[in-house]
Amino acid sequence: MKKVSALVAAAILAGHCSYAQPCWAADATPAPDGQATPAPKTDLTQGSLSAYDLPAVTAFGVVDQPPTVPVQTRFGTQYNVVTEEQIRQQNSLDFYDALRNVPGVMYQKKNIIGGQTGASLYVRGRGASHPSPDVNIYFDDVPRSGVLYGQSLADGIPVYALGGMEIYKYPQPSRFGSGYAMLNFIPKYMTEEGYELRIGAEGGSYGTVAENVGMGAKKENVDIYAAQSLISTLGHKDHTAAYQSSYYGNMGVGLSDNWTLRMMANRVDAQTQAPNNPITNTRATDRFDTQTSLATLSLINKYSNASGYLKGYYNDTLFYLRGENSNTTTSVQTNNLYGLRGRETYTIWEGSEIVNGFDLDISDLRNDQRRYATNATTSWEFPQHRLFSPYAAISQMIGSKESFHVTPSTGLRLYTSSLFEDKAAPQAGLVLGYNNTNLGFNYARGVNYPSPVVLQGLLANKTSLPAGLDTKDIRPEVVDHYEVSLSHTQPGLFTASATVFHDDGRDRLRAYMFGNAMPTSDFFTSSTAEYKINGLELSASVTPTDNLELFAGATWLKAWAKGDDGVSTGKMPYTPAFALQTGFKWKFIEHFQLSGDYQYLKDVYYAQNWARTTSPAAPASTAPNLTEKDRLPDINVFNARLDYIFSYDDMHIEEGKVFVAVNNIFNTPYAYSMERAGNDRGLYNMPGTTIMVGFDLKF
Repeated sequence: MKKVSALVAAAILAGHCSYAQPCWAADATPAPDGQATPAPKTDLTQGSLSAYDLPAVTAFGVVDQPPTVPVQTRFGTQYNVVTEEQIRQQNSLDFYDALRNVPGVMYQKKNIIGGQTGASLYVRGRGASHPSPDVNIYFDDVPRSGVLYGQSLADGIPVYALGGMEIYKYPQPSRFGSGYAMLNFIPKYMTEEGYELRIGAEGGSYGTVAENVGMGAKKENVDIYAAQSLISTLGHKDHTAAYQSSYYGNMGVGLSDNWTLRMMANRVDAQTQAPNNPITNTRATDRFDTQTSLATLSLINKYSNASGYLKGYYNDTLFYLRGENSNTTTSVQTNNLYGLRGRETYTIWEGSEIVNGFDLDISDLRNDQRRYATNATTSWEFPQHRLFSPYAAISQMIGSKESFHVTPSTGLRLYTSSLFEDKAAPQAGLVLGYNNTNLGFNYARGVNYPSPVVLQGLLANKTSLPAGLDTKDIRPEVVDHYEVSLSHTQPGLFTASATVFHDDGRDRLRAYMFGNAMPTSDFFTSSTAEYKINGLELSASVTPTDNLELFAGATWLKAWAKGDDGVSTGKMPYTPAFALQTGFKWKFIEHFQLSGDYQYLKDVYYAQNWARTTSPAAPASTAPNLTEKDRLPDINVFNARLDYIFSYDDMHIEEGKVFVAVNNIFNTPYAYSMERAGNDRGLYNMPGTTIMVGFDLKF
């Protein structure tokens, strides 16, 4: 993948630029032969843009470094990245698997590819709530998830349309709004003059096959890229088949030297079967169908000292929960998301950086359910939710990169909701550094607004909420995040980072899903339920030779939660006490590359969800009652891929790869979920050793 200049890398860390948030540099010229441009030492007192020596940046604005190592920013914040090349190197068939080497992140699934409709993505102990959108899923910097119940939309994100991923593991008001964490998918587009054709295919264990075709062209001020992909598997056990088909397009038109209009669209159709209960060998749901379409229109500006965008979007997603064969229910969940977003990052005086913008997000949601046994139907038309959140942040670099430097920062995001109580989220940061060593301090408040689904019990077969209920009295959840980080970089050799953090969450939301009692506005927010999470995260990458890269990340989490009943617990769902991710990439002989990675997760407790539902007659928001019976076996998985890399001028093959990928090499039994029946426990075991063989050709 072609790289852009080190000045663009400086803008990346200074202003979180990406395709959706363009970089400042006007001289973003690729290095010869696609090699990374070395990052020169920069001095912010001379008007440059970052306090750090930076790694190379991919063509899509994603920092090119291992996914275990966080990117440090001048706001005292951090985020992790996964590049397109790393997604391919891991041979990831869905976006869950692409996250397997990001510290503090884990997922749950029962199938080789795809997901289901409950909570399934977890970031530092958050994400197990249902219903709740704790973890934001963005595509091209706009929402793309099942916000009705909080689904992370694994079936609806095609990995072959991605130029990279950004993972924000805690609240950052100057970067994203409602929610505790955010995952942003950066879409592909043409970055260089010329033409490109990319063809790939693979097949292997359990009838799993995948193919993808991408074509693009760029001439002067116009570029276009189109891609198609299909993934299918018969499944590793009975009734675990799944497939996903995707069609994607991205077009940019340069209006002038400083302004670009870009249009992106993606359509995905997918289906994931639900496996039988491992104890009873029956199932309540047969399969999950997903149909999702997303379109964005972006007006992008880029000047020498400023850049930004104005973006409109529309996202239409349908979830079908089908239970025909099991004679239970079918449910159709309609998620229509649309809105307008704007962001600008600029410098006015020497050493400064100012970020401001706004998010206007609107959701129209509906759920239709039919019970086969009685043929009874129920429909819920949820009230429209409009959330407007303007924000601003400023940082000031004092000193010189080659010596001592100090960068204080502050910011604020305001939330105005059409349904729920308005809120404010401040942030503050301080970076102290000397040359390539930086000590960062950060505080941020996270605000988590509920979906209108918390009102579900009041809306069955009705067109409006009952009189007397003022939803503006319903408070969103909040969490206060505190973090201290220390990082050091030896350019060209290694990067190391240590982070200590503390989360203090309160005002836990309740959802009124059943019961006859009329709830008051106070019912929806628990004034006593709370949780705390303490963590330590260590990460490093080492490049001892030009042909060898090693990386590792380790996370320790200690959680505590209390319900309204006063009962507390030290166990939270999908909050591993310890997690380790490590891997390598080794180029040897002349045309061969071997890459591998290993994941170890200890003391993971399973709960179908951390339920928010309760009855107004006994409005308790209890902490999960987890015991040793709920603890999953420790997870140990080692994966590897061997590539033969070549080029063939006679056929215009710029780069070709023939590969074999082996997952779970040691055939270790592991599972992310289980079923319980009394004292019996049945695990949804993931596949044993799987082998995929394929090719990838770039013309």
